[in-house]
Amino acid sequence: MQAKTPDFPITLTKGSVSAKIYRHENKGYAEFKVAYYVGTRRKLESFADLDEAKRRAREAIVGIGAGDHATLTLKADDRIVYQRALKFLNQCETPLDVAAERYASAAFKLGKVPLRDAVEYYLQRFPQNMPSKSVREVVDEMIAAKKADGASAPYLRDLKFRLGEFTESFQCPIASVDMPLVNEWLRALKCAGRTRNNFRTILGTLFNYAEAEGYLPKDHVDFDTVARAREEQTEIEIFSPKEMMGLLEAAQMNPDVLGAGFNRRYATRQGLLPLLVLGGFAGMRTAEIQRQLWDDINLERGYIRVTGVKGNTAQKRLIPICDNLRTWLAVCRREVPTCCDYPRPFEAIQRLAERAEVKWKHNALRHSCISYRVALTGDVARVALESGNSPRMIFRHYRELVTKEEAQTWFSIMPKATVDIVPMDQSALV
Repeated sequence: MQAKTPDFPITLTKGSVSAKIYRHENKGYAEFKVAYYVGTRRKLESFADLDEAKRRAREAIVGIGAGDHATLTLKADDRIVYQRALKFLNQCETPLDVAAERYASAAFKLGKVPLRDAVEYYLQRFPQNMPSKSVREVVDEMIAAKKADGASAPYLRDLKFRLGEFTESFQCPIASVDMPLVNEWLRALKCAGRTRNNFRTILGTLFNYAEAEGYLPKDHVDFDTVARAREEQTEIEIFSPKEMMGLLEAAQMNPDVLGAGFNRRYATRQGLLPLLVLGGFAGMRTAEIQRQLWDDINLERGYIRVTGVKGNTAQKRLIPICDNLRTWLAVCRREVPTCCDYPRPFEAIQRLAERAEVKWKHNALRHSCISYRVALTGDVARVALESGNSPRMIFRHYRELVTKEEAQTWFSIMPKATVDIVPMDQSALV
């Protein structure tokens, strides 16, 4: 049974809006025209297929009812593009004009870089599931982790000091701190080049920790490209043998003959004497001496064992005990675990230098030992190994500062036989 031919015009209605479909013959072929009104203007669209004409008529009356006149004024191809754009934008609830403005702005800034590539790069660097951590949270977390991993107290204090200043400047998520901001902050520091570079190293440790914990994408700040400060070539300062003898004499107190203002309990302890002799005759760093155990000093075999845990290097090393150092160590030890049990050695050493009428010089004990040792042995590589330094640094800073005769005098400084101090049995140090 043949389908009934519909009567034309066909009227489609929704609410108060309607559209009509007319049939015409055009060169022997049926043509269907959809007629509807947009405001006061009559619109006509032609289709070769009745079903397509009906689809368009329904679409038109729905659009007119919803007030979407823009779609109805477009040509057929433009209308398809417009509708596809709306379909995509409905997923992110963004108006078409806003989306066009954002795309145009991004495309202009990216130049020849496709927007899709830029988005993929951003998502790789800033994954959406990356936790947001403030600078202070990451700093506190890293210091706690370093402490749990066995980091030394001086190192932890250095972290707290340097990162504390950084935290005060950046009270924000760590992900928002980029390389230009790091460079700007470092350059604003009022300090020497070496100090600024020390800050730079600590910041590198912080950002590496944040990356490892998943708080930052890889290479968020590439510290290989963060600017280094030029380090001033400062003159290495050392003590003369006369100055060293003055310091050693001032460090030895007779508890029964004390001047006004001296505390007797400091006179009966080992005091600063171990710090002076281990720094001046073994070349140890102050931080190493503060943590050095007497049990690691073997007078019988003639060496001091310094491990990476005690020093600021990861290198284990043995320091030979010279003859005068052996004598000093034998007379200055007390029954305590560590070699330097003074509560505030840095303040005390300044007062001791004033008492000895010797100008205190920064790191001069270690500098003196290395300088005199190089002059005495002529072996830069050997001294570098003993002092936990590189041959390049030894050759650059300590070579030809003193003569061999001066070095012999330095390593001949001995305790005076008449000094009234309480010695320990030497067998206790073996």
